Amino acid sequence: MGEYKTYKINWFLFSIEGKGLSPIFNRKLKVLMFGWEFPPFIAGGLGMACYGMVKSLIKRGVEVTLILPKNITSSREDGLTIFGADFWKFCVDKQIESSSVTSVKTIRLQSPIEPYSFVNEPIELSQLSLEAIDKILTEQKDADLSGISKDRAVYGNNLIDEVHRYNQTAASIASSLDFDIIHCHDWLTFGAGVIAKEVSGKPLVCHVHATEFDRCPGNGNDQVRFFEQSGCQAADKVIAVSNYTKDILVNNYGIEPWKIDILHNGIDINALPPKPRETDTEAPKILFLGRVTYQKGPNYFLEAATKVLKFKPKAEFIIAGGGDLVPYLQGRTHELGISNSVTFTGMLKGDQVKEIYQSVDCFVLSSVSEPFGLTVLEALSHRLPVIISKQSGVSEVLKHVLRYDFWDVDRLASLILSVIMYPTLSKELKDRSFDDLYPITWDQVAGKLEGLYHKTLDESYGLMAA
Repeated sequence: MGEYKTYKINWFLFSIEGKGLSPIFNRKLKVLMFGWEFPPFIAGGLGMACYGMVKSLIKRGVEVTLILPKNITSSREDGLTIFGADFWKFCVDKQIESSSVTSVKTIRLQSPIEPYSFVNEPIELSQLSLEAIDKILTEQKDADLSGISKDRAVYGNNLIDEVHRYNQTAASIASSLDFDIIHCHDWLTFGAGVIAKEVSGKPLVCHVHATEFDRCPGNGNDQVRFFEQSGCQAADKVIAVSNYTKDILVNNYGIEPWKIDILHNGIDINALPPKPRETDTEAPKILFLGRVTYQKGPNYFLEAATKVLKFKPKAEFIIAGGGDLVPYLQGRTHELGISNSVTFTGMLKGDQVKEIYQSVDCFVLSSVSEPFGLTVLEALSHRLPVIISKQSGVSEVLKHVLRYDFWDVDRLASLILSVIMYPTLSKELKDRSFDDLYPITWDQVAGKLEGLYHKTLDESYGLMAA
């Protein structure tokens, strides 16, 4: 079994085995992957994207070791014991055992990272908004209304320090495991990937799901931009989730276009499409679902709601999700006089997400800057008519959706009214848009990703031979 080693590290580790063969090594292709979330512990679209990719890579016989920093303060394990150089021993709790990826092995430890928080100054609230928030908090004091305090503007507790610790941990992991290629997801992990590359000499793939220019108004945080730029510069290959994101990497970070491959996200289609819900033209429900942050544009969704309600006073607008803008939006509904027509659900998980998709008449993606937009694919899989901002990567792969510029709330209101007032249009969108999903499944994404791995390995070892 080898020498026993004991570590105390504040991170997750998943080891996922497959049976594929690498044409270079004539054995299983082994990928060391750094991410920041994976079911059942997820906070956003990246967790589901990572899940879909990994699950489909396993089906193709690829072996993946996935290392995740994650906030899991409910975990009871404070340490772990590792047996041998490449075999990791650990305890698995019931939450992980319930995962549909049955071959996942986990090491679970604590980390205060909160990757979807923000570092910009909080939005200044009017006195009326503050009074409305205080009233709501008094009435719903047991509810988690925002997921983050309204006076807190950080990327989590000492996040940059945590990222540096993660980078240091990467060196010991990279020297202990056997792998062929390194795959990192977004800025939190790029530093770890660069160190793993230096330690192992193996090629590095940096996967950009979002940039600081998407997440924050203006230029965002200098340190985050540094991690993004330096990671992509050090990578042998960069993956962007859309041409929209590729343009940001080229124009804002100076990454060479030839270095970037486009790999759109996908979705699983495991069953016949559900029967579409009959549109309620009298009291329709319109859904926003996602992180309630600047990037996702919920404020524009709310302004459009005011205009729609003038023509459809019984309409209900649902804002599903948590984030730093929740207090501001709750105050804003009071200022606009539409608080009775807007519902804030807080964060939804699992079956709650499915249920809300099945209970509404229209889905809106109002993002200011959206690298892809997995929630759109989820909405389409539930046979919903969908309206998306043109500033989204998902618009590159869809034909049967309605589009508008995120700032054009008049146009958004007009499109919402068209969907809820004209059943023929709504039915046409429901019937046609589901067909858009068949060419973009996770299995197809994994096939392209495996090909990219082999291409990167070929190029890397070709350069070494030269």
